[in-house]
Amino acid sequence: MSTNKATLANHLKLDDKAMKSLAGNMNDLLSDYHIFYQNVRGFHWNVKGENFFDLHIKFEELYTQLYENIDDLAERVVTIGFKPLHAYSDYLKNSIHKEITDVSNGDECVKHVIDGLGILAQSHRKVAEEAGEAGDIATEDMLTAFVGDLEKRMWMFTMFAK
Repeated sequence: MSTNKATLANHLKLDDKAMKSLAGNMNDLLSDYHIFYQNVRGFHWNVKGENFFDLHIKFEELYTQLYENIDDLAERVVTIGFKPLHAYSDYLKNSIHKEITDVSNGDECVKHVIDGLGILAQSHRKVAEEAGEAGDIATEDMLTAFVGDLEKRMWMFTMFAK
């Protein structure tokens, strides 16, 4: 019996080095999600103006989906044998998103949402490509599905803003 513990990545028959890099980039994506999620929650709570009712509902729909994606992404990090980040201090260090505070104008909120969705979609494409190169088709598939949803939401918010 071997005394070396095999990592879950090895159990999945995936390259440890490639999966460690992928897990790091997935944690960066998880960080992006958390900061963007909190920004959208802030828009939901603070939006004012003539489009309040529509935007209040749409922001809630968006942050609910972001929450589900966060959970799926974190669980996938565990599945491939690594630990997901779980401290806001780590999220702030690793995210390309910035905290957005004190925004209540609906048009400004929507602009930030469109920008944030675009950043997330771009990050997903990069990480999905890395997953595919590592042979992790399950992660690649999950992230690709997320991109389709993010792009559709970005299109809808863009049409609202016109």
